Amino acid sequence: MTWYPDLGPIDFFPVADSSSLRAVGWLDSDQPFDTGPTSKDDFERLCELLVDPWHPPWTYAGYHRCDLCAYTGGPSTILFRGHTIRIGLVNLFVPSGDVLYVAPSLILHTIDSHHYRPPEEFLAAVRACPPTRSMDYKRALLAAGGRSLLRPGSMT
Repeated sequence: MTWYPDLGPIDFFPVADSSSLRAVGWLDSDQPFDTGPTSKDDFERLCELLVDPWHPPWTYAGYHRCDLCAYTGGPSTILFRGHTIRIGLVNLFVPSGDVLYVAPSLILHTIDSHHYRPPEEFLAAVRACPPTRSMDYKRALLAAGGRSLLRPGSMT
C-alpha cells in the first residue's frame, strides 16, 4: 500500500481534482505513526461505515496486506459486534465540511492490532458521518469536493 501522512493530500485516485482529499491511516512500517487508545464506540462506528462503504464508480484490482505485520500480512476480515468486514479491498470516504477523508479499510486492523490512533478530527467526522448509502451522505460527499469521484469523465 502507498504511504501518505495523516491529514496530508492524497493523489492515489485518478481524478482531475483531488484537492479536498485528505489521507488517514495509509501506514507503512518505515514511517512513524501516532499510537494510543481509540474508543470502542469509534471503532464500532468505523466498522458500521465499512460494512457497505460507498466507493467511486471504478474498481481497483488487488488486495492490500498489512505492511506492519511481520509475517502474516494481517487478516482479510474483521469480526466485531455482529459486523463482518472485509479489509484490504476498499477505502472509506468520510465527508466533513469541505474535506473528504480517505482511509483504507485496513484502518480497522491497524487500530486493533497495531494501536494506530487516527487523528481526532477524522474520528469526529466518522462520528458525524451519515450512513454511506444515504442521500445525506451523497450531499455531504458533494459538499466536501467529491464531485470528481462521482463522474467517470473526471478520471485523468
